[in-house]
Amino acid sequence: MKKILLIDDEHSLVRTLELYFQSKGYLVLAAFDAREGLELWREHDPDLVLLDVQLPGMDGTQALAAAKDENLSGDVIMITAFQDMEATLAAIQRGAADYLYKPLDLDALDVLLEKILMRRREREKIERLSHVISESFKPNQIIGKSNATLEVLKDIARVALTPVTVLIEGDTGAGKELVARTIHQQWAPLEPFVAINCAAVVSNLLESELFGHERGAFTGAVQRKPGKLEIAGSGTVFLDEVGELPLEIQAKFLRVLQEKQFQSVGGVKDIPFKARLLAATNRNLESMVQAGSFREDLYFRLKVFVIRIPPLRERPEDIVPLAENFVSRMNRELNRNVTRIPMEYIRTLKAYDWPGNVRELENVLRRALILSTSDVLELDECWFQRSKAVPAPSSACEQSDELKSLNCVEKEHILKILKHTGGNYGEACKILGVTRPTLRKKIKDYGLKEYLVDL
Repeated sequence: MKKILLIDDEHSLVRTLELYFQSKGYLVLAAFDAREGLELWREHDPDLVLLDVQLPGMDGTQALAAAKDENLSGDVIMITAFQDMEATLAAIQRGAADYLYKPLDLDALDVLLEKILMRRREREKIERLSHVISESFKPNQIIGKSNATLEVLKDIARVALTPVTVLIEGDTGAGKELVARTIHQQWAPLEPFVAINCAAVVSNLLESELFGHERGAFTGAVQRKPGKLEIAGSGTVFLDEVGELPLEIQAKFLRVLQEKQFQSVGGVKDIPFKARLLAATNRNLESMVQAGSFREDLYFRLKVFVIRIPPLRERPEDIVPLAENFVSRMNRELNRNVTRIPMEYIRTLKAYDWPGNVRELENVLRRALILSTSDVLELDECWFQRSKAVPAPSSACEQSDELKSLNCVEKEHILKILKHTGGNYGEACKILGVTRPTLRKKIKDYGLKEYLVDL
């Protein structure tokens, strides 16, 4: 029988999960603070541990660190009611198997537990068949509570402390440089972070910008100038929009990665390249390779580890926390005191497709704060004139006659209630007279998830 340990100070949640897991055949152990939980952990050797971050006394992250120091067994899932990037990074780096936000989705939890148990079975199989090798930030603020953002944070945690090249993919404005700076803060916070926008530097000056030049190397070179690769020292070089590198520079940069050294323009002496390389692109480099505009060998050198940042339209759950973060920061910058965002504006923000991604959201909110004259945000609706209309029921339900399928009628009614409640999950359940799991499934089946404000 699989053993699961619940450590959470929310008694009602612990009781609910206790009954839930007992019905599935688990032996359930429960504790309401970290110290009691660690005692049960040591005594019962659980297979799985659900550990809350916010606990009285010792918090969940500290408890996880203590458990890892003692080599306590069990895969750990951290849970929290608060979006906390720092805690997420710390938990993943300290060995947590995954991270979930409250309120817990039991269906998602089921899938996650099965995935973890499967990984555990695979790990045990590998351990039986392999030799065990002994292994004797302040980060930038990445805001978001979506699964997509959580996956990006997990990837950062996995790769930040290893010296491999990372390729960051994402649309313009999605936050590629922020991801690069977060990796750098984890990797070498006291060393230089040198960013180069390959699309912003004139092609015939890019070689000198990257590699530097010697005095007299060309007309106007009156003194030696170190390049960005040399200035970076043992820190990080971030090549933004790497797909814009000219082919002749690509060949020279490939040599840098292969030989860990380079020569300045007009120079004959090899200069060591000690920095870590991070690259970003909003283009499809694989298609560019096939078209002959990007070197295949450089492409494979860059994509040792790939982090993809989804566009904002694919992670609408991040819009509200991002908006709150931007408004809070801009209050100080613009000498405003905006403390409230009307629900109608929240719905407008969530319905918009955000072609400019996070950068566009930031610009919209900056304009809104400039317009705001009270503590309530005043959003300029004109900005959203090219916004896609709020999705209505599918065309199959838009029939001119009065005969509609039961599914169409049900979908339209649920949509009406969601609009009436402003997407509030609890209120919608009360009006419809259904349980949360039932409504959750219908929302998923009918594609209405975007109308929920509080998931």
